[in-house]
Amino acid sequence: MKSAKVFAMCFALAISAVAAGAQAQAQPEVSEKQDIAVFALGYYGWDIPGQALGSIDTEVQKVFVDLGRFNVFGVEQRLSSGGLNQFIATLREVKSQTMTLPDKFIFGEAFLTQAEFNSLAGAFVVAVPVVTWFQTVYNTKTLQWETDITTSVTMIDVAEGGQILAIKSLKTSGSDKNDYMKSVRSAISGIPFQLEYEIRTIPQFQIKTRVLSVSGDGIRFQLGQDMGIRKGDEFALMGTENIGGILEERESGLVVVREVGQSSSFGQILYSETEPGMNTALREIPRQGVDMDLFLHVVSGNDGAVLPGLRMALSRGYYWLRPYVAVQVPLQQIFSAFTVTILPVNVILGGEYNLLFGRFGLTPYAGLGFTYIHLSEAISGITTDTDFLSHVGGQAQMKLSYLFNRNMRAFVDIGYEYWAAVSAIPGLFEDIKGTSVGAGILFKL
Repeated sequence: MKSAKVFAMCFALAISAVAAGAQAQAQPEVSEKQDIAVFALGYYGWDIPGQALGSIDTEVQKVFVDLGRFNVFGVEQRLSSGGLNQFIATLREVKSQTMTLPDKFIFGEAFLTQAEFNSLAGAFVVAVPVVTWFQTVYNTKTLQWETDITTSVTMIDVAEGGQILAIKSLKTSGSDKNDYMKSVRSAISGIPFQLEYEIRTIPQFQIKTRVLSVSGDGIRFQLGQDMGIRKGDEFALMGTENIGGILEERESGLVVVREVGQSSSFGQILYSETEPGMNTALREIPRQGVDMDLFLHVVSGNDGAVLPGLRMALSRGYYWLRPYVAVQVPLQQIFSAFTVTILPVNVILGGEYNLLFGRFGLTPYAGLGFTYIHLSEAISGITTDTDFLSHVGGQAQMKLSYLFNRNMRAFVDIGYEYWAAVSAIPGLFEDIKGTSVGAGILFKL
């Protein structure tokens, strides 16, 4: 009898251990903050103003901090392209224990003490930004200063002995009519947007998490502000598929983040091939944070027009209310006289209210704007983008869309357009007003 009890107890413990092991095995990976050391910007061989240099250093490090998924350590030293190659080679030698550590490491024009090098070797990842192209010139045709900067950012996995994770090349431009430094700052201001997106495209840095609970078409999942998750971020629901006895991970659904807490977030399921449950895996889908509409609107009536255009709404950081900017061209009001061509362009700023019902979306939006004239002259080639205003007005539309896949929607629009002619030249332009219908394609960038 006593042996039977012992056997039963052992059997129960074995079952519990197996169940615990299965549960642990089913637990998906959840991302944690990674240590990253960011070098100052290397610029050897390029004549970059000191003010600009400090600005780029600040902007690059700020991107890593703002992403929220890193513990960031700044490094004051700067590496050139040649110094970067020496640094990677030295890391590999040290990790393989094939070299004796010197008191000082020299990488091209930069040097690190043994203590500094050891602290970098202890980081998970090292990021090295280097300027590979810099040019500021005065364009005598456009009568403005123009700056072009190409910044290469190399990500090195120190834990893997100096393996290069990725090399990202960022090309930015800026201009100013009066001050060359303003054109430089304008070019620098484009670096953070590009760099943030490029970092999030690197698989090792993409956020992985798990579902905590499911309620209808909504899910609560682990991680939030603590890992830099924002409203409008998108995650793929992950499933597995047995291919010839090998389990392959694949996307099985799409979730958009609606609310973000400190350590958890709430997302809305747009579609899913299977029913998600607790511990279903989620993986971040990197986006630039813009929804781009390509559309054609037709305004009916005697004061109508055909208006092809492009509309861009900010998606990352927003959910319900989102700002947008749009440009559209009233085709009927394009005309030429002798060697002069006049092209009117509507520029609109507005907001939309984003309502999602699975794959379907209902989006009322409205905006105000103006029409400017782009004038070109065929013989001399003189151009100006702000010659004079021809109209002021706005639009109010309702958009019904359908999500075909995770990157694209098709939609139809109905609404009203009104553009009042205000040109100083009488009779040159007419009002545009009336009911508008249209259709287009939305690309999630």
